Amino acid sequence: MSLMNTVTKMAIGFAMAKGMDAMQKNGGLGNVLQGLTAGKGNDNSQQAGGLGGMLGQLTGGSGAGGGLGGMLGQLGGGTAAAGGLGGLGALLGGLAGARGGDGGGGLEAMLNQDNPADEPDEDEMAKLMLRAMTQAARADGDLDAAEKAKLTEALSDSDPGTMKILQDILSAPVSAAQLASDTPKGLETQVYTMSVNSITPDNQAEARYLHELASGLGIQPQTANTIHDSLGAPRLYG
Repeated sequence: MSLMNTVTKMAIGFAMAKGMDAMQKNGGLGNVLQGLTAGKGNDNSQQAGGLGGMLGQLTGGSGAGGGLGGMLGQLGGGTAAAGGLGGLGALLGGLAGARGGDGGGGLEAMLNQDNPADEPDEDEMAKLMLRAMTQAARADGDLDAAEKAKLTEALSDSDPGTMKILQDILSAPVSAAQLASDTPKGLETQVYTMSVNSITPDNQAEARYLHELASGLGIQPQTANTIHDSLGAPRLYG
């Protein structure tokens, strides 16, 4: 599995989990990772239409669930557009719908406006998005051993190089300032959107992390609120 497909699989798992009331109430990264494990979803994932099964279609070229399913099929086919910035915008726009937000199409348009002039290296962009997701998920406390085991199992079809990259990312300290500093110009809104998608900022630690990240990335409060609204997440700013 390529790094960008790993990003897609994880991002959709977070979006689907955050869009389910049961996981919003009883959530935690452990439940998300359990849902990501193909063929071993819990009752919540089965009620959501089979998260494990849907994610299993990622590389099969087929999809379910309307536009998101079609986008998954395109990504699984490995097209150049899906693998690059256009594909990232489509992914994040589709995630807004999966989470029950109010502006998937508008979010995609906003993200595509902010793309850098030059196409970044796909693997480097994927690493950045993996950092954005996992650091946000760890913002209110590090992963425990069980959660790390579930993540390893969920991505067991990844090649050893991908797993090594992910393990290195998970072992690095959580730092919104460092992530912001390492974000190339033009990818600020993508990094922030991917971070918001990974959590529901309903506690002080998560809200503080996102505020620090937004500040470091130069994301204005109005833009941050638009991203949160698009993803159906609580706003940070009044």
